[in-house]
Amino acid sequence: MKTILLRSVFGAFALLLITASISQSQTSLLAVGTLDKSAAGNFQDLSGRTYPLENGVRANELGGFGSAIANAGGYTFLALPDRGPNAVSYDSSIDDTVSYINRFHTVTMDLSRNNSHTGLPFKLTPGRRRRQGARQAAAHRHL
Repeated sequence: MKTILLRSVFGAFALLLITASISQSQTSLLAVGTLDKSAAGNFQDLSGRTYPLENGVRANELGGFGSAIANAGGYTFLALPDRGPNAVSYDSSIDDTVSYINRFHTVTMDLSRNNSHTGLPFKLTPGRRRRQGARQAAAHRHL
């Protein structure tokens, strides 16, 4: 009975040590990328919505990506702008929110080794995903 109790205590102690070492792991920044252009131009998405919003910003403004980025497999990601361009102040009583029509963007993020040995260990190159066929491209407006 005593040996079973002793084994249980040692087992629990070993499990505690393993859990503590795992919880102490560090997060490292590997690369930084910038998504600031598409085939439509600098800071423009491919929605075709070029009219001005209530705050004067183009409706096809590219940006506002934050926590709404999801991996769709491999190097492909779906990115959803937070809630439209509200960085330009025009009506604080409604939190400067505009009548932005939400959409998602299909983005590739290619990670490659940084061989210059300066800065971060990898380079991140975001871009739009190429699709074949004009009909499919017209049906799915994305980066």
